Amino acid sequence: MDEYLLWLQNEKNYSAASQKQRISAVSSFLKYASGRETASLGAYNAVSQAQTPKIPKTVFPYFSAEDIRILLGIPTTKGKSGSRDVTLLALLYDSGARAQEICDIMIGDITFAKTSTVRIHGKGNKAREIPISSDVVKLIKRYLAESGKTLKDNRDEHLFPSQRSDRITTACIRNLVCKYVALAKSNHPNHFKEEDYSPHSFRHSKAIHMLEAGIPLIYIRNFLGHESVQTTEIYLRIHQGSVSKILKERKAETSIPNILEQPHSKNQDIPDFIQNAR
Repeated sequence: MDEYLLWLQNEKNYSAASQKQRISAVSSFLKYASGRETASLGAYNAVSQAQTPKIPKTVFPYFSAEDIRILLGIPTTKGKSGSRDVTLLALLYDSGARAQEICDIMIGDITFAKTSTVRIHGKGNKAREIPISSDVVKLIKRYLAESGKTLKDNRDEHLFPSQRSDRITTACIRNLVCKYVALAKSNHPNHFKEEDYSPHSFRHSKAIHMLEAGIPLIYIRNFLGHESVQTTEIYLRIHQGSVSKILKERKAETSIPNILEQPHSKNQDIPDFIQNAR
């Protein structure tokens, strides 16, 4: 098994995550085989006990609430492209959707009601209904009106078409994010400190901001469409890290009095032989 791991590392140049996937696949097969043939049991035990490489913890770049406000204020609202850009970016954040999920949204997936929603088509063809804020609803309504489209007459069309296709691509969304982040960095040098912002940064930001608002992790999992709450727990680590960073940057002072520097007073209720030994 050690030789196999070395081959994966040196010959195939697999990452730690890919190595763990390959080992897991071999282990699953040998577990199945050992149930049918006891001769495979030794090989299964050897693989299951193998030391697989640790996957380094990834720190995801995300936007602060002020960063989001700045970003959404940059696109011009005049013209179809400007209206589309600000609506897309606002919905990308508000829904916490993946870039591909934004591409797949149909006009018929939007519902305007007391609590307006958007139907997101996630991984594995699993759909989820996401509430959208009143501000984003206003943007979508204006965008549709400027495009000459309605929920009733254009249900089977994609919400965000491109100039060359009936729907926008993830590459186009990435280009839009890079474009507006570059403008934001130029205009606001004290913000946007990370290097590699992407469309997924909006999703990370939404999750962090929901945590900061006190929303339970189980609801955030459902909102993001994660299979397991363990996937969502990564945001807990990021959130705690951001708290520590802010405290360090702001040099928050403790409110605990410095009792170590206060002189001790002799307590008359303590016997002298104990008092003298202090």
